[in-house]
Amino acid sequence: MSAISGTRRAMKEMADGTIRVQIDIDPSCRGDFLSLFPNIDMPVALAPLRADFGRPAVNEPEKPRGGELARLAGQLCQNPEFLEFIGVGSEAVAADHIRDVCGITSRSELDHNQVGANQFHELIRKPFLAWKEGRK
Repeated sequence: MSAISGTRRAMKEMADGTIRVQIDIDPSCRGDFLSLFPNIDMPVALAPLRADFGRPAVNEPEKPRGGELARLAGQLCQNPEFLEFIGVGSEAVAADHIRDVCGITSRSELDHNQVGANQFHELIRKPFLAWKEGRK
């Protein structure tokens, strides 16, 4: 591990302008802390971290990026005809509808989840196209 998470608890400005910071480190990180900083007066670097950093350290999978189907789903949610087709009045509700019908939590999954993509085509896109064609 090359970083340890902690919480800033106190700060004091010294007479010479030096800032002294007190940081609490979770007991589960004790061994890592002592490995990285075995001696007093060692140089360190500070950076703000997101709240869940290092509790415990887990490699989070990178969120898949959306592609063509995610873009199409987004465009449908902005299409007044599509909103009329599914009987909703807002883009947000339309987006929720697509996620629910396709069994996904994010539009980006449409390009990486074959079941969700099939659901999108069969239960969203094709019926909408047929509905539009029937209105002509």
